[in-house]
Amino acid sequence: MASLISPGVVIKERDLSNAVVTNAQAITGAFATTFERGPVGSIISISSQKELLDTFGKPRSENAEDWFVASEFLNYGGRLAVVRAETNGLNSANSGADASLLIKNNDDFLASTPAQDFIARTPGEWGNGLKVVVADRGADQIITLNSAPTGTPVAGNAVTFNLNGGGTATAEVVAYSNQVLTVVLDDPSRLITTSDALDDGANADVVIGSVADWWSNTSVGGVALKDIGPRPGTSAYAMGRSIKYDQVHVAVVDANGDVSGTAGTIVERLLYLSKLTDARGASNELVYYKDAVNLFSEFVYTDGSLDGAVAYKSDDTGEVWNQASGDVTAAFKLTLGLTSDLSAGADDYAYSAGEIDAAYDVFLETEETEIDFVIMGGSMGTEADTKLKAGHVMAVAQSRKDCVAFVSAHKGCQVGTSGALGRSAQKVNTLNFFNTLPSTSYAVFDSGYKYMYDRFNDIYRWIPCNGDVAGLCVSTSATLDDWYSPAGTNRGGLRNAVKLAMNPTKSDRDELYQARINPIVSMPGSGTILFGDKTALSSPSAFDRINVRRLFLNVQKRAEELAKGVLFELNDATTRLGFSSALNSYLSEIQARRGVTDFLVVCDESNNTSSVVDRNEFVAEIFIKPTRSINYVTVTLTATKTGVSFSEVIGG
Repeated sequence: MASLISPGVVIKERDLSNAVVTNAQAITGAFATTFERGPVGSIISISSQKELLDTFGKPRSENAEDWFVASEFLNYGGRLAVVRAETNGLNSANSGADASLLIKNNDDFLASTPAQDFIARTPGEWGNGLKVVVADRGADQIITLNSAPTGTPVAGNAVTFNLNGGGTATAEVVAYSNQVLTVVLDDPSRLITTSDALDDGANADVVIGSVADWWSNTSVGGVALKDIGPRPGTSAYAMGRSIKYDQVHVAVVDANGDVSGTAGTIVERLLYLSKLTDARGASNELVYYKDAVNLFSEFVYTDGSLDGAVAYKSDDTGEVWNQASGDVTAAFKLTLGLTSDLSAGADDYAYSAGEIDAAYDVFLETEETEIDFVIMGGSMGTEADTKLKAGHVMAVAQSRKDCVAFVSAHKGCQVGTSGALGRSAQKVNTLNFFNTLPSTSYAVFDSGYKYMYDRFNDIYRWIPCNGDVAGLCVSTSATLDDWYSPAGTNRGGLRNAVKLAMNPTKSDRDELYQARINPIVSMPGSGTILFGDKTALSSPSAFDRINVRRLFLNVQKRAEELAKGVLFELNDATTRLGFSSALNSYLSEIQARRGVTDFLVVCDESNNTSSVVDRNEFVAEIFIKPTRSINYVTVTLTATKTGVSFSEVIGG
């Protein structure tokens, strides 16, 4: 028993109730593959097929096998702990067209300095169609003149308007072309009208033909600003500090329709953000545009600067207030808005054996996440690589010893380029694939590839059944308990199977079952069912059945929870009695629910001797007689003569 290095205090809750928790929604399968989008290298909890789609995108031909294994598992209930694998061809879409940039996840972004105005939230080519539009208050009016003024208005210079009824108004020129003048008014409360005129010096005033609101009539990067939201202005935070026009809107646009399905759709609006680095909203939330985008955007990060420096507009002339130095600096205006087109995102989806191993290695740490299953997913390009993947998935479960791996054969063992192979070849190939995999009770092999409909791409695909077999364990726990077999006509029905690549006969099933492979069969009137409940253990043992292995994992996890509760307690009769009483109560409940036929818990002076106590150890032993599942049924029909007594026949 490992010794503790240093003392400490841990606050724990002890639950000594006898409830058996087998909630299917708490059953979690570990899964790793490449995806269209989503964080890379970190564990993401997924509870439904919709959440899988929303988080990691749609299936593509390159990852459809894996994607549908995950989706089918969720179809039976439970949860997935998902890791998106990093591949050599993976890059992030960004505004600088940097083809070497890879931001894996939020932690990676916070630890890096990408110096890009905007970056797709997760890597992959999905972000290449995104456009980000940033707009502040901008100009005030678009003024169309009936004739050209004597001197061509220059952007940045001031112009004067003679007002109807007397007086003047000044404005800064933003743009001028073909007698169309865009201006920022010194006093935006007094708008220019067609009754006013442009002062042309010594010449006659220039008549104004029409006037339009700039915000309502301007598009940036093909996006109408009015479609983003109302014109931004001054936040209450800025107003209280005598600063004007700090607000900006940030909109994310699906330029090519790959994300939303319709090109030009605004997929996200972050409104009334601020240029002030310390700005706060009404509920004291961060509203500085960088903070808000990085915290709340579903699509992008930002690490750039709108003007290359921290600067804040302080009055309607365009000057700004620099909080650091306390003086007025250069103007800060996004008069015509800013756009960032994201590009350079890429993903080859072709993970190597090493890359998928690295993704599954995230699950090796038992304290990082609790899992019940490790799901292999689809095949790799070659049978050799698929065996490496299967072996590593099994190694994760074997290392953790608190979960079971679910493994299917290589696709090429059963399905060729022109469809399913002959059954004899399929059987031999499948046997050869699994024969080289190690013996363990922490894995389950299946024989099946099912043909199912891919509604996202309107085609049918061959998908391995390891996700379905794990899903049957989930549904069995949901309707009954962990220690029931998931196989057979009562609980072993697979979903969404149009047909099987290999439908083994009775003789085929005999060979497969002897080789630790659970047959999946299609039977008239019964559908497609799991017709075996063996683990991958090659030697005869109680643990060569799925229900027994899952029973012991259930008890193991409960015993571990109780054991954590006695850490740092006194090793005396009171503690030992409390532990054994709680465990006895739990096992009695399992016995009442047909999981065990008998059990014994030993936790007393006989195994907690004085020498054990002096070493600061605590010992408990649990003996269990598990209830076995029925694998072989013999029914004998006996015909007798009319005058024969049944008692005589039975006695004979």
